[in-house]
Amino acid sequence: MRARAWLIALISAPALLAASKFEKSIPIPRSGEAKLDWSSGGCAVKSVSLQNYPSQEDIEKAHKSDPNDHSWVWWNFHVENRGQTKCQIKLWVDIYGKNGGVVKSGDRTDTVDVGKVDDNIRVSTRMKTIEIADAPKAHIRAEIGPK
Repeated sequence: MRARAWLIALISAPALLAASKFEKSIPIPRSGEAKLDWSSGGCAVKSVSLQNYPSQEDIEKAHKSDPNDHSWVWWNFHVENRGQTKCQIKLWVDIYGKNGGVVKSGDRTDTVDVGKVDDNIRVSTRMKTIEIADAPKAHIRAEIGPK
């Protein structure tokens, strides 16, 4: 009987340690925050917002006279860990252009310590100012698991 219990525990262990996977397409959060509310084992990706989105003046300049102008845009994922162990979060961002294809991708993996309830993980994307201004949506993916 004990051997059977050990076998069941051994078979179940990888499932307990496996990362939870999430994905969602969202409109580009140009001036706000997109709620995600993904969680696994006390660790969560609450939302994402943009930092350094180009100004209207920069966008107009890029359209009129500098189509190759580039901007650094940071995707700030707001994360927390209310669990009992350090967790690891892997994030991917695919930004879609107005033609429907991916114009830029970025990814980042980081850990979140126990008790962190107001942390962030930043994914950087350097892309043409026109492309981020014209982008209708992004596809966001995450894996949340133990460290």
